[in-house]
Amino acid sequence: MPYSKAHKDKTREKILENSFVLFATKGFEGVTIDELMKDCGLTRGAFYAHFASKAELYREALKYRACSTKLANLKPDNTSNRQWLSLLLNAYLSLDHVNGERTLSCPLAFLAADINMQDDTIKTAYAEVYYGMNTAILEYAIGYCDCDEQDVLSVTAMMIGAVAIARTLQDKASIDNLLCACRREAGIKLGGI
Repeated sequence: MPYSKAHKDKTREKILENSFVLFATKGFEGVTIDELMKDCGLTRGAFYAHFASKAELYREALKYRACSTKLANLKPDNTSNRQWLSLLLNAYLSLDHVNGERTLSCPLAFLAADINMQDDTIKTAYAEVYYGMNTAILEYAIGYCDCDEQDVLSVTAMMIGAVAIARTLQDKASIDNLLCACRREAGIKLGGI
């Protein structure tokens, strides 16, 4: 008896989630299909029921994770754009995010060093996620501050870079200082949030 669509979808999500974590910690080259499927408790054959290649999985895992970040969530009705952007900024530039809490991990920061070594389709997916992040932040910011696309581009680049750099630092005080400085600068650029 064939598996139901719901079962197939759940299996695909499990593969995407586990692969993002492995790619974020080991990079594209450091992860094998066998290792990934073992981590999921599945067979290698199950991989090919969902993906044609590891590169396709990498691209899809990047997009999947981007859709499950806090920024991709809808703003609660009782929250102003300014409050929501402040919450997003504080969550993104936080120690929990740097440490890789699964619900916060942004693929832009966690795959930043690895993405340049990938093919053009993966780079395109990364760029689409980046542009989506900029668009979302600009839409929230336009309602209350006098910032433009250039301001948002500089803020998002700083945010992504700060988390990527903070993940390499060993000293908690240095990480806290970096995140605090970037929260302050981003807040200034985005209308004093």
